[in-house]
Amino acid sequence: MKKWFLYLLLLTPVFAYAQGFSYDTIKVSADDSRNVHPLREKTIITNKHKDSQPVFDRSKLRFGANLGLSLSRNYTHLGLGPQIGYQFNKYFMAGTGIKYYYSRAELSSYESKDNLLGVNLFGYTYPVRFITIFAQPELNYIWSKLTYKSTGEIITSNGFVPSLIVGAGLRLGYTHITLNYDLAQRHNSPHPDGFFVGISAFF
Repeated sequence: MKKWFLYLLLLTPVFAYAQGFSYDTIKVSADDSRNVHPLREKTIITNKHKDSQPVFDRSKLRFGANLGLSLSRNYTHLGLGPQIGYQFNKYFMAGTGIKYYYSRAELSSYESKDNLLGVNLFGYTYPVRFITIFAQPELNYIWSKLTYKSTGEIITSNGFVPSLIVGAGLRLGYTHITLNYDLAQRHNSPHPDGFFVGISAFF
């Protein structure tokens, strides 16, 4: 009898220590804040969604047309070209396009007519909401016809002509009205020697 009492006395601290590691299990609903498992799953799903977001956003694409117009007593310049741009942020848009231009100049001794097909890159910056600064390098293929009035002689030519257009003006929504200048100033450039107006519209 004394032995059983002695064993029971020795094992009592062991049972008491084991009770310190016991867990109470309480059932809680799925939306309860104490339910850590759904919270962990939501965190994993959220992080996975952030990682899978595409870098390219189609909603930032802008489609439009580049319009050129310059008229005077002895000079005509018309231009039209589809453009596609990407609105990187509210301060900058850039893209590329193709175009066709027609130019005609008539002087006292001759008349010239030029046709052009070209490709370009462009960029618009917006330092403030209604103001834009514009740059457009381009490579054009031109075929020309020159007619001398006194003799009736006709000379034709063709070849590639680079241009670098810069300008500044107003931004009205996605429409730009700019005063432009060709920095390259090639003698056979389709652009005027001085300033000219450019209009581009995007949607």
